[in-house]
Amino acid sequence: MTIIVMTGANSGIGKVAAERLLERGNRLIIGARGPGCPEAAKVRALDLNNLDTVRAFAATFDATPLDAVALNAGSQRYDVDARTAQGFEQTFGVNHLAHYLLARLLLPQIKNGGTLVFTASGTHDPAEKTGVPAPRHANAEWLAYPGRDPNADKRAMIAGMRAYSSSKLCNVMTARSLAKHPEVVARGLRVFAYDPGLTPGTGLVRATPFLVRKLVWPLLPLLQPFSGGMNSLANAGRGLADLIDGNIGGNTGIYCALRRAKPTWPLPSTIAQDDDACASLWRDSAAMVGLPI
Repeated sequence: MTIIVMTGANSGIGKVAAERLLERGNRLIIGARGPGCPEAAKVRALDLNNLDTVRAFAATFDATPLDAVALNAGSQRYDVDARTAQGFEQTFGVNHLAHYLLARLLLPQIKNGGTLVFTASGTHDPAEKTGVPAPRHANAEWLAYPGRDPNADKRAMIAGMRAYSSSKLCNVMTARSLAKHPEVVARGLRVFAYDPGLTPGTGLVRATPFLVRKLVWPLLPLLQPFSGGMNSLANAGRGLADLIDGNIGGNTGIYCALRRAKPTWPLPSTIAQDDDACASLWRDSAAMVGLPI
């Protein structure tokens, strides 16, 4: 039986993907801190806001060989005021650092030929023109401690949304770094960053201002037939499930973007393709979570 570990499976894209994976006969172990996960899955406590619980969660798999790890959970805020238990800006800490740590801790448990997936976002690429403020950099220190960024946004909402797109850039860059990691290459592991496109109905909507949440967001599904970058919740979740359990064929890269409900394989953003920037992010992230390079 295929064993899959997953975060972010109690709502939105992740829950749809989890249900699909369970329907296909997979054994699913979900890391979560709240209710809502599919009943057929096994749930273990995990709070991505605290790296200590990430380490404790990972330690429960010391003797469990895994077929796939799906790092899907995400947080979005309209400011950069909140901090994780370790003092990092919360969006960066939850979306990037916690998943970076979990990926590295679980890497030895993934079977040869297994799969590791990060849920990223097209917002990481300025060329996509998603409407979300695009990342300016992937400087881990400035993202973890926004007050140190000399060009930090003054408006709270802009800063919060840029923190989100920057964290998704970090997801893509981490996937690229892992894909070239000697252990990953030697063991034939597959590493992907998945962009589900704009997907109405995800848990991210809970962070939006009232007018956006109640007026704009409910109307977005009506625009889906006219937007190549927008997908239904069902299609986005199915795309994630297919990537996790190997049902997407013909892949030609690391970055998989769902467009009109079909997987495509574009190049990621220019920053994400910068090998030096990827190496710096990897090195600085390792120091922040207390791991060797």
